[in-house]
Amino acid sequence: MSKIIGLIGMLAPLAALAVLIVYRRRAPFPAAIGMTGAILASLGTVAEFLSARVAWLGGEGMQGVLERLEGWGLARFGLVTGGLLLLLIAACLGHGRAVPRFPLALAGAIAATLGIAMRLVPLDLGDLDGATRFFATMALETAQFGMLGAGTLLVAIAVVSGRDDSPEPLNGVVRIARRAYAELQRQRTAQRPGRQDGARR
Repeated sequence: MSKIIGLIGMLAPLAALAVLIVYRRRAPFPAAIGMTGAILASLGTVAEFLSARVAWLGGEGMQGVLERLEGWGLARFGLVTGGLLLLLIAACLGHGRAVPRFPLALAGAIAATLGIAMRLVPLDLGDLDGATRFFATMALETAQFGMLGAGTLLVAIAVVSGRDDSPEPLNGVVRIARRAYAELQRQRTAQRPGRQDGARR
């Protein structure tokens, strides 16, 4: 489950950018602002990718790793939050039907607010040892950015929703998500026999 949440947090900003590019003709000006926000949020994904590799460089042991992870996490938080604000502005601009645009934007804002609250609410992990504190920090970071990623994607869909009479972007996104989930399940099922054979040996 944690892997799925992590993937949502990492890939959702990129998916948001793809949605805005594909459906930009429905609302060119709001989509342009939204794409700027999605690019900012995608830079947060780059920060996450780099943090997993750079955090282990240098000395100072586990404490140093945690401090570097915290710094990269703060950078990603700023980028994703800034991108979300631009996406929310874009969702409110231009003509179109209030439904489904504003319900999607509200759902995305709620998800993002939960992610932001996880960053702002203080949590004392000082009593934990180094390894336990590391895993607790990573779990919180994963949950936080999973919520922010989901919020980013929902608001991006809202930007280009309800703009005309063509099929809504949400339908296409749900269809692609189902295919991706089915493929993921197929790959897991295909890997299980190999693992079972290895365990028997």
